[in-house]
Amino acid sequence: MRNYKPEKLKLTKRMFLFTLALVLTNCQDNENLTKQEQSTIKTVSINDARAFLARSVNNPMAKISGSEIDELEFDKATLEKLNGSDQLLTVIPFATNNEIRNDRVLIVKIDDEIRSVIFSMQPDENSVEGSFSGKLLIYSLDGDFINGYKAKDGIIDIQYVKTNATKSSTSKTIDGGELKEVVIGPKPKLTNAVSFDMIWGSGGSSMGYAPVGGASGVTWDATGGGGSGSGITAPTSAQIVAELEKKIDGTKLDPCTKAILDKLKNLTQSDIANIMSKLGGKSEVYTLTFDIGNTNGNLAATNRNALNTYTTILDKDFLDGNDGTGINKPPTDLVIAAVIIHEVVHAYFFSLFDDKINSNKPKALDNFDLLYQRYVTKNYVGTDDAQHAQIWKSFINVMSSSLQEYSTGVPTNSPSQFYQDIILGTLMKTDNFAGKYPTDGQEYKRITNKYLTEKNNGNNDPEYTPKGKPCK
Repeated sequence: MRNYKPEKLKLTKRMFLFTLALVLTNCQDNENLTKQEQSTIKTVSINDARAFLARSVNNPMAKISGSEIDELEFDKATLEKLNGSDQLLTVIPFATNNEIRNDRVLIVKIDDEIRSVIFSMQPDENSVEGSFSGKLLIYSLDGDFINGYKAKDGIIDIQYVKTNATKSSTSKTIDGGELKEVVIGPKPKLTNAVSFDMIWGSGGSSMGYAPVGGASGVTWDATGGGGSGSGITAPTSAQIVAELEKKIDGTKLDPCTKAILDKLKNLTQSDIANIMSKLGGKSEVYTLTFDIGNTNGNLAATNRNALNTYTTILDKDFLDGNDGTGINKPPTDLVIAAVIIHEVVHAYFFSLFDDKINSNKPKALDNFDLLYQRYVTKNYVGTDDAQHAQIWKSFINVMSSSLQEYSTGVPTNSPSQFYQDIILGTLMKTDNFAGKYPTDGQEYKRITNKYLTEKNNGNNDPEYTPKGKPCK
């Protein structure tokens, strides 16, 4: 009988060597691929980043406005380590950053082309230091949503995806867009980095070029890094309020009204939340103090006392519900919140004036044409003062959205008619209101009945009952 064992051993050996060669070749190819992908990433110096952003502003198709550039703190810019690469990421913080929200411009060169995004971290009230909980949102320089994630206890479990639906129980409006929450599998803890795929897109679909993230293994530690401009701690709700209290001072208010102000400080709705962050941010110079006093028949009044220093007085009779009849009906928290939002916008307008006139930020008023006419060209013409006219033109929706978030806890850019009516009620004494809503019209009746029902904490019409709760 012929012995086949030697031939089998030789054949097995040859097959093993062939397989090993394939594996080694494949490993070498993967290593070369990784190195090749990593080599597409190049550092952009801080000076080159500044020049790139300046060119963007001067370009007719500018992706970032001059006022936004003014808010960037180039003196706090850092070159931060990219794990898995020998190159660095340029990180430029915004001056408005605080414990509530941290926005940074990220700049890197990919395939010899400079790429940039705005990376926003927004911790929620359950976030604790070292284990981030909250939103991670990525925008283009012109504010378009690119990608987003929600983390809980340091692990990403939700991705935000754009949806075309106008109304859906599964979609949320977050910072200007209808976004759908999609549950995803757990990701690595955020304490050790965010992958480039998360920031720069996957498959080239979001940014228009090939991804350099997951395959290359390149990551960035978004919660740490170099310098005061990077990283963000994860404060509790009490810490958030305490930080804003330093610059938006409500200590002179009664406990209930102060609690309303403190709750407004926790808004996430983009525009009003950003105003709160600007006026109350630790890196800013503004001081807004709330007090109770006599405002000569107005519900409240906000004054500019000096450079970057403002005071809002809430009328004592308004808060007590004293309308002169002897029957005190204190307002509900919804009306008080609406009045505070209204006055915070006035303080914001004063801060824009100070930025433009006194703080050498020439583009601070560029997005507010009526204020520009009032304070710069001096040719404003209108029956209402310029600030109220600008509110009518630019802020009704965002103020109403913020009031709805205050009431429901859910951010929205599409507020219901009810919350719009309460905000409109705070403008009843303006000429714009009288021109838009004649006293014999149905809209006038609807707005005044809803507003006065909340203001007087009682039925102004049998059809309406208060939704808010009174302080007293």
